[in-house]
Amino acid sequence: MTGPLDPQYISQYTPAVLGLAVHVAGQPGDPDGQAVTAQMVNSDTGAVILSRAATRMDVGKYEITLTSDESSVPGPYTLTWHYAVNGASDSYAIALLIGTADPAYDVLNDDMKFIVDQVWLRLADLYDSPNGGPHLQTYFQTHFGRGRIAQLMGMALRALNTRMQPAQNFTLDGINGALFPSHDWGAVLEQATFVEVIKHLRRSYVEQPMLQGGEVTRHDRRDYMDRWSMILSDEQEQLKQQMETMKIRFMGLGRPAVLVSGGVYGRFGPTRFAGSVAARPRYYARFY
Repeated sequence: MTGPLDPQYISQYTPAVLGLAVHVAGQPGDPDGQAVTAQMVNSDTGAVILSRAATRMDVGKYEITLTSDESSVPGPYTLTWHYAVNGASDSYAIALLIGTADPAYDVLNDDMKFIVDQVWLRLADLYDSPNGGPHLQTYFQTHFGRGRIAQLMGMALRALNTRMQPAQNFTLDGINGALFPSHDWGAVLEQATFVEVIKHLRRSYVEQPMLQGGEVTRHDRRDYMDRWSMILSDEQEQLKQQMETMKIRFMGLGRPAVLVSGGVYGRFGPTRFAGSVAARPRYYARFY
C-alpha cells in the first residue's frame, strides 16, 4: 500500500501558474465547449480556496494563476480540474503543497530550484516522520526544508569553487561572480548539495540523547549519525569522480597548443649537437 502522489511544491505568496493538458482520442483536444473549471481545496480543513474557469492557452491546454492571497496559507491542498468530453463529465486532481516562504529558496532561478527539488526527491521516501522525509523536520526548533537545502547548496558551490584546480568563482545568482552553468554541470552541483545535506543531517543527529531506562521511553536515534556516515562515504566518492571530470574540462587540457617554428629563439632553435646544452640557442654550440 502506498501513500498519495508527490505534491507539486509552491512557495508561500507565489503567484504560481498551474496547467492542464487535455487529450481526446490520444491527441491534444478541447473538452466540450472549451470549458474547464478548477477548484482548490485545503486538504486539512476542507475549505474551498478558489473555484473559477481556466483560461484556454492553446488546443487542449488550460491554465489558472494562483494569486498571492490564494497561496498565502502553508499546507496541503488538492486542485481538481472539471470538464466534459463528448458529453461525459470528467475530472483530474493533483496534490499541491504550499511551503513557508523562505528567501534562500524563493530567490533562486528555475534551474537552481530544480536542483534543490531533485535533492529533496532523494530524501522524499524516508518514512521516520509523519509526512515523509528526514525525521529532523518534525521538531519545532528545526527548520529543515527546501530553504535549508538552498542554503546548503550555496555552501556546496563555494566548496566546488575551491576544491581542486582550477579555482573558480561561480555563484547561484550570477552576482559577484559567474552564474554556475547548471545546464552543463547541474549533476555535479546536485551531488555536491546532496553530500552537504547528508553532512548536515549527520551533524544534527549528534545531539540525540541515549535513553537510560525509566518508565517513559522514546525512540533512540543516535545511530542515525553512523548510518548517514556510511551513505556519505558512497556519495562523496561519486562526487569526487564528477568533480574531477568538471575541473579537467575547465583547465582546458583537451585543447593543446603547439608551438611552431623556433619559438622564443626564432630560427635559432636548440641544437642537438653532442656535448651542447639543448636548452640554449644554436649560437652557443661548439664548433671545430
